[in-house]
Amino acid sequence: HVVDLDGAKAAAPRQTELIAQLASAGVKLQSGGGVRTRTDIALLLDSGVARVVVGSAAARDPELARGWLREFGAERICGAFDVRHSSNGYEVVAEAWREGAGVELTELLARFGEELTHVLITDISRDGAMTGPNTELIASVTRANPHLQVQGSGGVSSLADLTALREAGAAGAIVGRALYERAFTLE
Repeated sequence: HVVDLDGAKAAAPRQTELIAQLASAGVKLQSGGGVRTRTDIALLLDSGVARVVVGSAAARDPELARGWLREFGAERICGAFDVRHSSNGYEVVAEAWREGAGVELTELLARFGEELTHVLITDISRDGAMTGPNTELIASVTRANPHLQVQGSGGVSSLADLTALREAGAAGAIVGRALYERAFTLE
């Protein structure tokens, strides 16, 4: 899982060449960051990326994203929804966390129906904090949407956190800072 943070801030992919180099190394790569158009998706897929992560565009215009799911296939697109706790549940945020998307997570997932297969959910209050993932949120999403392959993100700090995400129903987990700080290794 590789995020083009420059692209996320610019609202258009910026590190496509580097991502293509990584993909050419034989790694099954999931990547996004700034993906807002059909052309952005096609460019990443053509560069060897196995699955493209679409966040802000999918949150703001689910119908457009549903068209991409139909065109490219549900295995090739991952909806990435960054959320923050609100009085109504979990509000989806967009544009590199700079603004609310005007929709609550359960409402957004309902708009996709069963067309969306892969979803990455990041509780932004935990991202990079190494305080443990929001397993309650992940469990709630997986119970309500058994057709989804949910990737949990934000707060992973130990192998026990990975076990807790699996027990919550997560199909995968995003681990960043814990690896950089050598809290544990991939092995």
